[in-house]
Amino acid sequence: MNAWSGSDRLNEGDVMGPSVVGTARESAKVNTPPLKNGSDLRESGYLIAVGSRTARFRRRHVNRLRKLAIFSLFLILLIAIIILLALYLRNKYNNNSPRLCTSKECLRSAANLALSMDSTVNPCDDFHQYVCGNWASEHPRPDMYTSYDWFRDKQTKVYAVIRDMLTKNHTADPKPVKQAKDLYASCMDTDKLEKIGKKPIYDILKSLNLPLYPTHINATDDVDLSAVTFDWLDTVIKVKTQLGMDILIGFDIFTDPRNSSVYRLVMGSPETTNPFPSLYKEKPKHSRQTRQFNLPSKDKLPRTKTWEEPLILTLDDYKINKKQKKSEDDEIDHKYIYFYGELIKIFAMDSGKLNESEIDELTLDRNIISSATDFYMLSNDLYELETGNSTDTPDKDDFIIPEYSVDEIQAHTDKYVESNNGTTQLIWKKYLEGIFNVSAVTLDFQEDKILVSQLDMQYMEAIALIVSKTHPAVLELYIWIKVVEVLALHTTKELRLLYYRSYDTRHKHHADLFLPPRSMQCASTVNDMMGMAVAYAIVEPDFYNTTRPKILTMIDLIKDALATLVGKVKWMDDNTKVATYRKIISMDTFVGFPTWFKQPRILEEFYEGIEISRDTYLANLVNIVQVKATKSLNHLRQPNYNSWATDPTEVNAYHTFQENTITVPMVMLQYPFFDLGLESLNYGSLGTILGHEITHGFDNFGRQFDKNGNLIPWWSNDTIQHYVNMTQCFVDQYSSYYVSEIDTHINGTKTLGENIADNGGLREAFLAMKLHHRRYGPEPKLPGFEHVTSDQMFFLSYANLWCGVSTKDSLEADMDDEHSPQNFRSRGTLQNSEDFARTFNCRPGSPMNPIRKRCIIF
Repeated sequence: MNAWSGSDRLNEGDVMGPSVVGTARESAKVNTPPLKNGSDLRESGYLIAVGSRTARFRRRHVNRLRKLAIFSLFLILLIAIIILLALYLRNKYNNNSPRLCTSKECLRSAANLALSMDSTVNPCDDFHQYVCGNWASEHPRPDMYTSYDWFRDKQTKVYAVIRDMLTKNHTADPKPVKQAKDLYASCMDTDKLEKIGKKPIYDILKSLNLPLYPTHINATDDVDLSAVTFDWLDTVIKVKTQLGMDILIGFDIFTDPRNSSVYRLVMGSPETTNPFPSLYKEKPKHSRQTRQFNLPSKDKLPRTKTWEEPLILTLDDYKINKKQKKSEDDEIDHKYIYFYGELIKIFAMDSGKLNESEIDELTLDRNIISSATDFYMLSNDLYELETGNSTDTPDKDDFIIPEYSVDEIQAHTDKYVESNNGTTQLIWKKYLEGIFNVSAVTLDFQEDKILVSQLDMQYMEAIALIVSKTHPAVLELYIWIKVVEVLALHTTKELRLLYYRSYDTRHKHHADLFLPPRSMQCASTVNDMMGMAVAYAIVEPDFYNTTRPKILTMIDLIKDALATLVGKVKWMDDNTKVATYRKIISMDTFVGFPTWFKQPRILEEFYEGIEISRDTYLANLVNIVQVKATKSLNHLRQPNYNSWATDPTEVNAYHTFQENTITVPMVMLQYPFFDLGLESLNYGSLGTILGHEITHGFDNFGRQFDKNGNLIPWWSNDTIQHYVNMTQCFVDQYSSYYVSEIDTHINGTKTLGENIADNGGLREAFLAMKLHHRRYGPEPKLPGFEHVTSDQMFFLSYANLWCGVSTKDSLEADMDDEHSPQNFRSRGTLQNSEDFARTFNCRPGSPMNPIRKRCIIF
């Protein structure tokens, strides 16, 4: 049926019904006589003359003009409409006039990129320099930092926000937030800290059965220390339960690596050596992997000395070897020794006890330097035992993590001590009993087995031998300095300045001239100690309904991208691929802040037992540590639920192997990592970080944990072998990078896992961005970057993420880290990216598109 039939409708009638036109015309017809001319019409009365024939002619002429004018006007209007339509279409589709994003986020991102870039550099020659060449001049490095980058810049701003929040009083704040503000107030009250002086430290030393100053400095030709007795084990237990510190013995409660649903006892080398905040305590770099079990490594003990050789442990041995070592000490050794000497002397002189002795000042100074030297030598020996390289590719034997009863551990260490002519001591059972005395848990030494890796067992054997041969005065000296060193920073200005000056001279910071504001120090301290309460107070109310859904969408697309890439690899068999898909799907994500923030009651339960006073700063810190330590012990009998790996206020992101989770704190979901205006920028920055963390679940270490976080083999042997062969490409590539400032190469083996995560994260985020644009359409342009494609913006954002500036000292420290230096994190991943080379038209053989096989895992 054609309801609107045009001219045919006049001829055939209305198609919607029968025609009535003819009938109407006939019924309306009037029978009038025919009129043949104008005279007849006039005579009949039908026409009335109103003018002459000339007037009639003028009227007809005017009508024609009017019609012509109307037609001309219509024609002009039609032409105008056509022109406007053409301009609109040209503006919409012509690349020379793109649609611009002028939001404040886009303007900020455009300004940042433009100011940071060095456009004189060819992007195919050195893309990092091209993107970051002017970053350092736009972001001067504060003197308190040896390196400065976007992560430190953001963390500094977070501390400023926290500081401002902590100075405001709101009666509606839940108790933990009020306690955080009280903790800040106690930290800021430096007048009170000066008034009470070192008394808080003396009180703690007394509770630990330690003297006001080390007994060791009393040694003279007339004073025999052979009668000195000291129960080192009892003090080590008290230090652990009261201060949360590991000294000589390392103990913790970890997730069972083979059954992530339960907790297990773990012993070995010390882990927590400083539980208190320290301004210069280096934050872990991006993508630290948390709660990983210390798998054995053949390089754990780098020492060439065997423990069958004589140890420098007795008082006499120290005095003899001190002279031999004196000629070998370099400048750093002397700085450490004099720092410890000054620390001892301040407490010795302040105690008043020396006034009662007959030691003259010259002898005292000599003894103090002797004590400081003895401590430093023993500390170096123990440090070599405690540290080592554990980042090499684990082999299948590393899956075997022995468990022992406490009696079996004692038997192992006794055998070793006896074979080296030492005196055995009952250590391990007494230690565990003392630790759990402060908890609600009663150990069953028949059922509660202890996880101890092979290398940790070697450490425990060595420690048992050391304490059996070391003079009690030396053990007391060692424990005394380890305790006082971490407490001193939180007391008087004299001790704080001593710490800063010492750290400054050892690291060439000149920090004594540029001490950070006390308010920033205190904000950092409160954040470290009560991070969840701080986050609760500064979280944006609409975050959960606005930002969080965007991040979850991004994560889903990145997971989809990884699954797509896994599906394309040739080296992984089908069964392993299926298991990989399942692990990707099972990977949980903690975004922004805990969902229980909406329930203040749970926040109060989280900090239950903590008491804070505005008058007792150091006591506040100790109380928080003690409550946390006790709660950790009580977890032993509780099931393990996936939890946050960090506070929402930390500028970092984490992958937790043993829970198959990633944690993305809320401060990472802000500028300069997110909220950049364009999705290409968001994916190039935060997207690559998320991809990095997701890839950690399948990198050199993460591949050993299944979808439930259990340390069990889930890759086929052939797949593992293919994987190991492919990782050699990364080892060779990154080992070839030369750091000219410090005349060394990157350790491609140590940095392998992080390099794989960097490369995987970039590829996944780029593919996820393409999926996003396919789903939501193209995006506008940044002002000043109208001719830059979305793909190019992605890579600009990625390289900008790693802009920063480092001193020589910082670069030297980077060589001991599992991450490559930042400029090589950018360079290495982009050299392996075919998408990057194609996007910037880098010819084969150019520095950013080298003629070699690209290193690709996923």
